[in-house]
Amino acid sequence: MKPSISRSSLRIATCLVIAVIAAIGFAACGDSEEETQSLTFTLSGEGKSAKTSGPSSAETGLAEITLTNDRKGEGDLQLIRVEGDHSPEEVVEGLEAAMNGKAFPEWFFAGGGVGATAAGKSQTVTQVLEPGTYYAFNTEGSQEQSDPASVPAVEVSGDVSDETVEADETVDAFEYGFEADQLSAGKTEIAFDNTGAQPHHLLAAPLIGDNTAEDVEKAFKSEKGKPPFDEKGFQTTAVLEGGEGQLVTLDLKPGRYVFFCFITDRQGGPPHALKGMVDEVEVR
Repeated sequence: MKPSISRSSLRIATCLVIAVIAAIGFAACGDSEEETQSLTFTLSGEGKSAKTSGPSSAETGLAEITLTNDRKGEGDLQLIRVEGDHSPEEVVEGLEAAMNGKAFPEWFFAGGGVGATAAGKSQTVTQVLEPGTYYAFNTEGSQEQSDPASVPAVEVSGDVSDETVEADETVDAFEYGFEADQLSAGKTEIAFDNTGAQPHHLLAAPLIGDNTAEDVEKAFKSEKGKPPFDEKGFQTTAVLEGGEGQLVTLDLKPGRYVFFCFITDRQGGPPHALKGMVDEVEVR
């Protein structure tokens, strides 16, 4: 989902991530001794031939999820976890409702995935998969999103996992704001944790000049003019439900960034950025 002033902001969507700095790592906590599984999704084709492909099955627990974008334009991977027996048509309808500010179905949950990925690039995240059926959407691609037959499904089997992901640098999302520990410049692996009750994602962009988070919030509300942040430096994560987290890699330059969320409450309503979920963060 994206606000009218930014092509990348209203995504329910809303990074592969090359694991990077030796001093920054993740710790998996839990009883499982199994190695982290790897799942790869690929965006390919153009127009009516566009499709998202990926595995059909996986196990519960830690998973490295990679998105490879072989298309000409930007793409992402938003996973939707479904509880119970529901058709792809119902899932597509639920996604369209959520992206239009309407209530989420009770059985429909934001399941993480990979944020916006440039053409010809790959990104990876690490997260915990729970039991259920995960449907994989490229929310940048209207064809894949509207055609239920083109939406791949991943059956995740096993017991509920008690594993978690951790990193030395963290960003927490909650109702309605962000809290970030010290963030380092460069490619840095962070733990993005949704500590709230509502679904959230992270949209991050460098602020332009002396603009502030308040200026960004005013711009969103007015829907006029050019946004007071640098859209070329825009970075995103996928959407997570409350209580879930993932490891992502952000490539940040020193300076001031604006963090915001454009997802709505599960009950529907305005995007969270219009409810004050816009914060300024300094990268050193």
